[in-house]
Amino acid sequence: MEEKDNKTEIKNTYHWDDDASVKEEPEVKVKRSKKVEKRQIKELEKHRKKEVLRDFQRSRITKKGKIGIIAAAAVVGAGIIAVIAWTIFGYFGLGFDMTKTLVKFDGGKVTQKEMDKYLVFLKNQDPTSVPAVTDPQYVVLQQNILDSLVVLKLLDQYGAKNGFKVTDAELSAEYDKLVKSYASQAAFEKDLLDRKIDRPFLDEQMKSQILRDKIYAKATENVVVSDAETQKYYEDNKGTLFKVPDQVKVSHILIQFNVPSGGTVTDAIKAEAKKKIDDVASQLKNGADFAELAKKYSEDTASAPNGGDIGFISAGQTVPEFEKAAFALEVGKVSDIVETTYGYHILKVTEKKAAYVQTYDEAKDTIKTYILSNKQMEEWQKFVYSLVDASKVVYTTVLKGTLLNSRQANSTDTGTETTAQPAETTAQPATETTTVQPSTETTGP
Repeated sequence: MEEKDNKTEIKNTYHWDDDASVKEEPEVKVKRSKKVEKRQIKELEKHRKKEVLRDFQRSRITKKGKIGIIAAAAVVGAGIIAVIAWTIFGYFGLGFDMTKTLVKFDGGKVTQKEMDKYLVFLKNQDPTSVPAVTDPQYVVLQQNILDSLVVLKLLDQYGAKNGFKVTDAELSAEYDKLVKSYASQAAFEKDLLDRKIDRPFLDEQMKSQILRDKIYAKATENVVVSDAETQKYYEDNKGTLFKVPDQVKVSHILIQFNVPSGGTVTDAIKAEAKKKIDDVASQLKNGADFAELAKKYSEDTASAPNGGDIGFISAGQTVPEFEKAAFALEVGKVSDIVETTYGYHILKVTEKKAAYVQTYDEAKDTIKTYILSNKQMEEWQKFVYSLVDASKVVYTTVLKGTLLNSRQANSTDTGTETTAQPAETTAQPATETTTVQPSTETTGP
């Protein structure tokens, strides 16, 4: 597992999947009719409720102050972007009154002011995350925020009524965890300042997230996965999901192109790097140990301490020049100097694995985790929608969310208010294998 983590770090550091030599095809803009656009929006909305609920499970306070609570799918131009909305109740203190109620439910409501605060905050963080008011997707984004606010408030209500509390010790531990994800305390505080987030606001969001984690744990505590379920999943999918391709275990020594921020690679920069890698190559020819040279000279800071070892890679995981050299080498052999977009490399292959199908014992833990996650999400969806059902949600303006969709398939929308009907098919289990699949690779960056 440690080996896999190291390799993942290498991949993230040098973006070997993002081959700069591969040019993307130019985007082709297709003019679509209003009917087609409406149908596409409708399809997006079908999946949106599930994604909102999924993010209540996954949301955590993360590095760079990203207090992720809501994931909104919004179409911008010809593509779909994920919009992370931030809770900002009472934060901006806008000086105008926008108390119009957009949705009401037992014990609470969502106002226009709350909606607009979300939109302002989103736009401040990333102007591209909020479509133009005239864009049909602006309404989709509003719908997502509206529904998410409702669910957040219902969960807070449930927690208060059922004795779920957050202690000072839990809050302090969460705060320390967040600070440690930064280079220093000063870097953490500067980031909060840049994002206009003060400590009381941060504490409130951490409390809210810890509370929701506790409710999630309680709502899903009885979910289990049997050995029979795991075995059946393996047998049904072993011919596709559990095929492991040819792999090579590679170590390398990297001398990077020392490109200034915002600059480009020049002949002088290449010459400087070439001089360094030539010296390393000379020492290798004179019998120096590859691992020791990697520790001393390699500018891959993640693999250098391990003697340059980046673990196993398979086709498509690194840039083509690196991959070609790695797969061409025999075990124990060292390559000539290889140039990639990142600099000059010298590679050594230490092991090879032919393609094979994972055994059940190799795959069972991953399968069990995957099935458990899906079953927990199904249970969580049922729980959240039970709160929605019991809360008598009413959309009071022309802006309607979709929490009640498919609960009123036989009704006709003739007014501005929509009331909840008994739940039937709204909360569907998130079991599509195209969304979350067990990993078919146990190694590689």
